[in-house]
Amino acid sequence: MNIWKYISTITRLITRLVYYPEIQYYKTILKYCGRNVKMENGVNFTHPEFVEIDDNVTINSHVWFSIMPIMGDGNAPSLKIGKGTYIGRFVQISCVNRIIIENDVLISDRVFICDSLHGYSEINLPVSRQPLYSPGSVEIGSGTWVGIGVAILPNVKIGKNCVIGANTVVTRDIPDYHVAVGIPAHIVGRVDRCRG
Repeated sequence: MNIWKYISTITRLITRLVYYPEIQYYKTILKYCGRNVKMENGVNFTHPEFVEIDDNVTINSHVWFSIMPIMGDGNAPSLKIGKGTYIGRFVQISCVNRIIIENDVLISDRVFICDSLHGYSEINLPVSRQPLYSPGSVEIGSGTWVGIGVAILPNVKIGKNCVIGANTVVTRDIPDYHVAVGIPAHIVGRVDRCRG
């Protein structure tokens, strides 16, 4: 066996041993965790008690779920991930209101999904000190493919079986069975009429 292959195998084994207890801990404190949920190393939850993950979901390495209740709001945030969904590496999901990711959604690497914005109305106060607020929830329909580097902003509903092209910024609703690309996203056609 090649020495580098041996070192790589040992490194992977050590990584799994280090992160396995943390992953098992998260599974026990989520609001709901279905069967056969796979999480890789570096997955991180802020307030996992507001997260529901259904069966057969795969969450790759270094995914951050930032779930933050807004003080004085009275409503608990809610993040739901449907059956068979795949979440790529280095994805960040930021939820203060409600995010629903339906069944069999494919989320590529480095995607950002949020239902909130920083306030910036106080001109003499740094943005970092102004409260978060939610203009509206985010929904991603079943069977949708979210390409690499996409940003999905608040108050957006993406329909089922849509394709969101790489590096697209989604700022408005996308109807079922459509392909959207660009900054901001614009529809370029139906999935059955666009060629890959």
